[in-house]
Amino acid sequence: MLYEKHIKNILKQKIEISDIVSRRIGDTYHIVREDSNTVERPVKRRKVSYAAAVLAAVLCIGIPGGVYAAVEMDFFENMFGNGTKQSVDASVQTISNGKGQNVEVTLPAHEYVTVDKSRAEELIGKYVMDTPIVKKMGEHTLCVEGVAYDRNGMLMSFTIEREGGVTALAGDNETNRTKGAYFTENSDFYFHVESKAGIAGYENIYVDTQKSTDEKWYCYSYILWEETLSDADVPQLIIDNYPVVRKDLKEDSDIRTETLELGVKGQIPVQRIDMGEQGYLEYSPISLRVDMAKGMGLSQTEAQDPYYLERIEIKYKDGSSYIVADKENHIESSGYVCGIDTWYKVAFDRLVDTDEIKEIVVNGVTFRK
Repeated sequence: MLYEKHIKNILKQKIEISDIVSRRIGDTYHIVREDSNTVERPVKRRKVSYAAAVLAAVLCIGIPGGVYAAVEMDFFENMFGNGTKQSVDASVQTISNGKGQNVEVTLPAHEYVTVDKSRAEELIGKYVMDTPIVKKMGEHTLCVEGVAYDRNGMLMSFTIEREGGVTALAGDNETNRTKGAYFTENSDFYFHVESKAGIAGYENIYVDTQKSTDEKWYCYSYILWEETLSDADVPQLIIDNYPVVRKDLKEDSDIRTETLELGVKGQIPVQRIDMGEQGYLEYSPISLRVDMAKGMGLSQTEAQDPYYLERIEIKYKDGSSYIVADKENHIESSGYVCGIDTWYKVAFDRLVDTDEIKEIVVNGVTFRK
């Protein structure tokens, strides 16, 4: 849960960082993602239009619409379900703090639940990307299978494959619990999500180790926007194609940057609970953001530090609840979290039925519908 103001574009950022970094690593589970092998080099880029990329024989095709119904159901399972995801208990591990030292930390418990696909279809089905997209990048093939987004976050299910084994990404059960999958130094491309207005998307990539093989990886990306999107803004996939692998990039390397439209169908509506200075919160079936500067009893400085998030619980009308985070009991059940300014943001990894919410409690402050 890092205070993130870093642009994810490889050509603008100096290091690759995850959300779960904290200066209080000694008494919380936050993990450093920083790695000496992920240092980026400034490079010269040559922008290429999507049409030009196609003319250059870079494959980008749509999957026939008749296949889509099944793909959409897979999207709901991939992003929200537990068919291939195993819940884990909190555990104590010794890890590197990124500064050459080992520290003992508690990795939080994470619960995955089943998804009601019919209900998912009712809540967000009409907003899910219509047609999956296949994109050839060197020896790897990327398939974006599903996308859904709102003004605060986005979900993206994709596969990446390569004959002989995937080399562009690194990820496993350990990164699923900590920093998320990341691009390797042997990759000859890089991609990230950014809105058309230039708003960066920060992400955590979960690798489905049960479905994946050496040659084909199934990945689920949980994304949060640096700033809230306007109603007209849409997400895009930004792809950097390298002339060499990342570790061999030079100052004057000629990088071709492409922008890929994702074929989204509009923003999932968010609901707002505005209690003035007593609290402000927005939520949808896929995300939540809360202003920690209002109603939490925190100073402005404290409100900008995600460390002060103690607990988020979504309570339903039937008496059940979804504990999104509970610092005291070492629970963190979400796809991604980050703090930006005084906003604490969450991308859910389970479907939240907004029609059935009774109230949402953040740090003891109750937000009622």
